[in-house]
Amino acid sequence: MRATEQRHAVGPGVGEGRRGFVPAVLTVPGYGRLWRAGLLYYHAYWFEIVVTGWTVLLLTGSPFAVGLVGFCRTLPMLALGLVLGALADRVREATLLLAVQVAGLLAAGTLALLFVLERTGLGPICLLVGLLGCGWACDFSARRALVARFHGPERVASALALETMMMLGGKVAATALGGALLALGGPRLAYGWLALIYGAGGLAALAVRRLEPPAGRAPAAAIPIIALVRLGWSTAVRTPVVRAVLLVTVVMNVLVFPYQQLMAVIAREILAVGSARMGVLAGADGLGALVVAGFLTARSRPVRQGLLFLAGAAGLGALLLALALSRSFPLSLGVQIAVGAGGAAFGAMQSALVLGAVEVELRARAMGMVAMAIGMAPFGILLAGAFSAAVGPATTLAGMATLALALLAAIVVRNPVLLAAPDDGR
Repeated sequence: MRATEQRHAVGPGVGEGRRGFVPAVLTVPGYGRLWRAGLLYYHAYWFEIVVTGWTVLLLTGSPFAVGLVGFCRTLPMLALGLVLGALADRVREATLLLAVQVAGLLAAGTLALLFVLERTGLGPICLLVGLLGCGWACDFSARRALVARFHGPERVASALALETMMMLGGKVAATALGGALLALGGPRLAYGWLALIYGAGGLAALAVRRLEPPAGRAPAAAIPIIALVRLGWSTAVRTPVVRAVLLVTVVMNVLVFPYQQLMAVIAREILAVGSARMGVLAGADGLGALVVAGFLTARSRPVRQGLLFLAGAAGLGALLLALALSRSFPLSLGVQIAVGAGGAAFGAMQSALVLGAVEVELRARAMGMVAMAIGMAPFGILLAGAFSAAVGPATTLAGMATLALALLAAIVVRNPVLLAAPDDGR
């Protein structure tokens, strides 16, 4: 670890003497502000997905159109993930997070104005959602690299578990509120609220910049972006753990996670419920995520990161199959809660495995590779939307879940390194 990082890293005992349940990772100077800024950003992220999905479904009546918007939202992860990861090695991460909030404010404000003027259509929605997707791709690499700089190696897994808890736990309120505001005032009110949240997030990002730990990356600043991209790619493909994580990530984002972008279709076409109950269903997985991520954050014993990562992935595939077969709203709600538990384990260990397998100066670029793997999701979303329109969403999701489970088994057989991945040293 570099000297500049050592001054800001926290050891196992820091903060444990505080009264009440305060995770030690939150006692690191400056990290609490980053965490609170993340609460606002993730609220906006999930809120927009639910609001836009329902709005597009009502405007067009087409599951494929909902999938097309999801494609535009996630495509920047594939197209720009590694480039933005390399950029995060040259520009202050907190500056990038601020830029993401400003772009979100502009996009959300424009969407609200278009609906007020009744000048909206599928094209403008796709364009502005694509801008939000660029922000998500940038935030993914920059935020996780910054988390790793705030904490020492022994606390990175716990900090990332807390990030996962924040991201998925905040989904509960964000999606429920999105459904409620749609029912109350339609897209104009919903996108107005989204713009307000992005504005507050921008102010929070400004506060993070003042306490961002020094990066010590002067040498990287002299290296051309294309060289940084090539180095990140070569490091990822040569590192067995990173390579295996990327393969699993591609499968999950092509065949499992696209269902999140189609929650409006599931609610309306499979369960026959309205926008308010759709919002509750979409956010129910946050409850399960809170439990598992809370355990991972507060635990005192080490965990086998690779095994937990694979268990989360396989569990998500099986639960998607159950969600596709369910016709009961209460049963689907229970499945969604269990999905959150699997997603928390998968998400926290995904980043922890990659960050622990590469050198400090390559972290942002390695996370850029993960962002590119996540960026394969647009093809899965288009596939899910097209097949949902042709054979129905239930059959489509069941088929995708079954294929995902088969491919995960094949990856484990060919890449046993994940099963042998060490614990986090706690």
